[in-house]
Amino acid sequence: MLGKIMYADWIKLKKTPVMMAHILVPLIVSGLFLAYYAVSGWSETSRIMAFFQTLGVGYPILIGIFAASTAEQEQNAGECQNLLTLRSKRMALISKVLIFLMLGVLAVMLTVILFGGGFKWMTDSKVNMNVYVTAGLILWCSAVPFYIWQMFLALRFGKAAAIGAGIICGLISALMLTDMGMLIWEYVPAAWTARISDTFLRIVFGETAAVCEMQRVLPVYGLFTAFSMLYYVIWASRWEGYRILE
Repeated sequence: MLGKIMYADWIKLKKTPVMMAHILVPLIVSGLFLAYYAVSGWSETSRIMAFFQTLGVGYPILIGIFAASTAEQEQNAGECQNLLTLRSKRMALISKVLIFLMLGVLAVMLTVILFGGGFKWMTDSKVNMNVYVTAGLILWCSAVPFYIWQMFLALRFGKAAAIGAGIICGLISALMLTDMGMLIWEYVPAAWTARISDTFLRIVFGETAAVCEMQRVLPVYGLFTAFSMLYYVIWASRWEGYRILE
């Protein structure tokens, strides 16, 4: 059943701006960074780390926009009747998250591969493409709780809540990249999209202190993500569709 519902969601998204955005955003972002780095005087490691930090800050905002778009689409289709009339509302709402997780990993991989390949060609960088791919996967994994909670907010409280939460999380993520976040970022989920991939890159580039940070954040991330998944599944089983409000 889940496979059929996901296929139906895929068909519904095919002709929407959301699908096109998952192609255009990677092209635009990687192109802008490569154009800027062609004339900047930053070191190689600083440019790579700044690229992933910026992706991490912007990621929650984009997730909020995409979740809001999906909620609005369902609301416009007869006040969510397409979801409410299915045999399993739980599967329908889980499908929403899974579809966006699939689109998200493809978009992130496209972004980092375009940037990594272009940067390597432009600067003759010695950084292996595996580093970009691994950092991209870590970035995507760190965003999994955002997909869950943003979809929950969009379907329960409306698109404004999802977009607002995305913007707030993006701002917190940027703040946690400063010295203010040095001691607490591991326990602030909003910081993870920017900081976890950044910590991985610091380890790759030889900063041994970053290993301890990674060891501290992984258990917290695992527990929070597991709790988020469990809560979403329980909530999805009881969802009645009348909470989508502006």
